[in-house]
Amino acid sequence: MEQFKSIEEILSGLSTLTGMVDTPKTDRVLKSTRIEQAIFDDLSGDAAELASYEEQGSKKLKSFGSLVNDVFQSVYGLRPRYTDESQMTTLSREFNKGILTNLMADENYTAVKSVCEGKELPAIGATEEFTGQLLSNLDGLMEKATGGKGKVDALDRMEQDARDLSETLSELLSKYETAPESQKPTLERKIVSTANRIASKKEQSQMYAGLIQNSMSRNGADIRRAIATSTEAALERAKDIQSTVLAWGDGDPEMKKNPVNTEILRRTANSHKLRYIARFLGRYKEMLKAKRIAGYSYGNGEKYDIEYGNNVNKALTSELAMLSTPELIPLFMRKYQSKSLKQYRKREPEYKGNGDIIVCLDESSSTFGENNAYGMAVAMVLYEICRVNNANFALVHFSSTTKVDYFPKDEKVDPKKVLDCAETLLGGGTDFEKPLREVFALTSSGKLDKPDIVFITDGECDVSDEFLELFEEFKSDTGARLTGILLDKGECFDFSLQKFADTIYRTSELMEDTIVERTIQAFL
Repeated sequence: MEQFKSIEEILSGLSTLTGMVDTPKTDRVLKSTRIEQAIFDDLSGDAAELASYEEQGSKKLKSFGSLVNDVFQSVYGLRPRYTDESQMTTLSREFNKGILTNLMADENYTAVKSVCEGKELPAIGATEEFTGQLLSNLDGLMEKATGGKGKVDALDRMEQDARDLSETLSELLSKYETAPESQKPTLERKIVSTANRIASKKEQSQMYAGLIQNSMSRNGADIRRAIATSTEAALERAKDIQSTVLAWGDGDPEMKKNPVNTEILRRTANSHKLRYIARFLGRYKEMLKAKRIAGYSYGNGEKYDIEYGNNVNKALTSELAMLSTPELIPLFMRKYQSKSLKQYRKREPEYKGNGDIIVCLDESSSTFGENNAYGMAVAMVLYEICRVNNANFALVHFSSTTKVDYFPKDEKVDPKKVLDCAETLLGGGTDFEKPLREVFALTSSGKLDKPDIVFITDGECDVSDEFLELFEEFKSDTGARLTGILLDKGECFDFSLQKFADTIYRTSELMEDTIVERTIQAFL
């Protein structure tokens, strides 16, 4: 039934008729700051697979590109801020927002957020993975959203038709004002017809939006399952990127896109071994970081008395509280200048860095898989400790042959050299004497001084009495210590070097992470 019968009725309700139609709308559900948007644009510009997903999805859903942007914002931004619904297109309000609501209500969302918030590479990786999974389910989701009674994009077409008709109505009204009286009846009929078509389109849009609301509610369980699958995949991708960047990256906590991290992700994408090692190493570097922070906290001293001074870091909370009251700031400054602030007196322990480290890592064929990845992760975390302690580091890969990677303390870190070292896997049999002779050579050449030796193996190997005597003499002359890590979980056998090892850790007796924790504690 027609709502308008005269131009007077149209003019009296014109703002209601065209106001919502003419207001600029956005497909974005979440707001982004300029910096966040610039970061997304930069990251997505280099994500070829994400661009492909977006192109394919946009052919099915007009607002798909904005949905991708919103997914990134939901996992990267500090706190999601919603666009006012009156400023959203009906399509985004009814469909995109439903997808995002299910994403942020999923049980894995908090975990995804903890990995991705403020971290560029995990966030764009999670977005890419979520988008790929979503694209594979998009046809089914859109069918669920309409209950099989049309296409979701029909909402956008209805809104676009209403906007086009609104422009036509504005043009007709302008013509009507200046038209001769003889033409006004014809123009008025066109104006009334156009106004009624706009009203009809708005009514259709509202009804279709209601249909989508009801269908998405009715099919909510199926939609949630599809989103849950995408979110779970996004979490795994984010965690993989996080562990990779933590393991091999430059230590940037924001995990930004930079040449080093970009090359590392490219390299590890083609190396199963590097990704496998990263599962251990990323965690162990975080463990090392925590130990260092705890060490610094202890290094700041044990509080045992009150003294006067002007060290703000040691000042009592009651003194610092003056800074929160403008009237007391001058008093704080006077006490600071006269060194009369109350502050804690602390006992300051003295620390000395440990020396050079040599790791002998068994890479015989039997270590292939978890043992080799774990052993290499231990070696790499010890290399990181040497960097912290400004010490030399050497890794002696051994099986029936040997290969030595040497990292002098005054040499700038070369990511390619580190990755090449980590990817090494010799294969073959096992010979304990050859790697230890490499230790002799490294020490006698002056490359390492009084080294700590960490010997990692999963097997047993006979060592001659003559060599054992030689090794005992070497230890006595250099002051070297040997820590053995025996990967014998599920087996438990004798370690050939047990007689001369200062410390032995066995995976048959201790958890792998416990061994790493104790090793870090011993060498940090």
